[in-house]
Amino acid sequence: MTTTLDQLLSDYRDQNGASYQLWRSAHDSLPGGNTRTGVHVDPFPVYTQQGEGVHVTDVDGNRRMDFVCNATALILGHAHPDVVQALQSRASKGTAFFGPTPIEIELAELIRERLPSLEKVRYCSSGTEAVLNAIRVARAHTGRPLIAKFEGAYHGIDDPALVSYVPPVTDELGPAHRPNPVLSSRGLAPGTAKNVLVLPFNDADASEALIRANGGQIAAIIVDPLSTAAGLALPDQAFLDALRRLATELDIVLIFDEIVSFRAGSSGTQGVYGITPDLTCLAKVVAGGTPGGLFGGRSDIMSLYDPTNGTPAIPQSGTYNGNPLVAAAGLATLQGMTPDAYRHIETLNNRISDGLRKAFDQSNVKGCVVNVGSLFRIYFTEKPPTNYREAAKDNKSRHRWLYFYLLNHGIVSRQGGCVPVPLTESQADTLVDTVAAGFDEMPDDL
Repeated sequence: MTTTLDQLLSDYRDQNGASYQLWRSAHDSLPGGNTRTGVHVDPFPVYTQQGEGVHVTDVDGNRRMDFVCNATALILGHAHPDVVQALQSRASKGTAFFGPTPIEIELAELIRERLPSLEKVRYCSSGTEAVLNAIRVARAHTGRPLIAKFEGAYHGIDDPALVSYVPPVTDELGPAHRPNPVLSSRGLAPGTAKNVLVLPFNDADASEALIRANGGQIAAIIVDPLSTAAGLALPDQAFLDALRRLATELDIVLIFDEIVSFRAGSSGTQGVYGITPDLTCLAKVVAGGTPGGLFGGRSDIMSLYDPTNGTPAIPQSGTYNGNPLVAAAGLATLQGMTPDAYRHIETLNNRISDGLRKAFDQSNVKGCVVNVGSLFRIYFTEKPPTNYREAAKDNKSRHRWLYFYLLNHGIVSRQGGCVPVPLTESQADTLVDTVAAGFDEMPDDL
């Protein structure tokens, strides 16, 4: 039996009438009824009412297993009792103060213990701010203007980050070994593209040539080591080693954006691959589902924020930097992420990914699966991608079909997803079985 996309969309509308009415109402206040581009859904989004463990329940009463977990942020799942208790306890004593609180030190010390490269830490309110500040301090430390980033990568919404963020693969991108900087948003500051050097992910030789040609002007190389937003293309060890070697040789600040990839283990991707970056950006998991982030690294670089000897070289204020609610949620989350917890979600992720590979093998649908730590990604391609341009060849029509099929059958997943700690083997198998059933109904002409 084949199920068309139109049939799926009809069922989706029938299941989510209250969400549709809310979306229509939202147009009165929000452009397009939306305040977060990444959660826009055509024809309309589902409005969530509550979450518990691995499940979310929407305003129509539909209960679904959630493998998105607010863009990977909720590693302990929804409304984890320890996080809820930490937030309630903290909120009853006050939610914000014009001054530091002891818990911000406790969280910083735990993060430094797990990521030794973070000799000093500064808090902020989002991943975007973490990247913004890391780039700023790299420029201040080196006195250089250029930022090198990798094609397709997402690093938030600051101006340099929105150069070559998942751009359409056209001739405008230039040759693969020498990508052109392409603006991914209107309204960026004049000259933004000229101050961003775009590199090809996983191509050590081409990246080295471009870095050496511009080395005297490059302040920082920023990399999401798992290329999570550009396709979860896993890095070659030699590629990451080359970046570290070149950055050291040419006095360039190497920044790891581990906002998502920190899920790879208790010491993040830098621990898995044995790379010590100069600066690291964190958010999502370390904020325990609240709006917070941080960045940190070498003491000599981070000293530019030190106010104890007069006005700091870089003043960084923020009403919610180090907010006690964020720190409480982040601390409870990281304390819950024991070695056993990491082993559990990685084991389940392997179970899911192996099951999905088997589902591909036993169906007429061609595809592959990429997984690392607790992250997995489905591809409707013959082999896993190694860079953004290969990832961009994925079949978007098949992903759209599978997205609505899974939603209609009680599962939230977008091109794959992540494994939260409360997930059980039975629930993991339900995901695999539902995807396999979907493959049997997927039209051949997508």
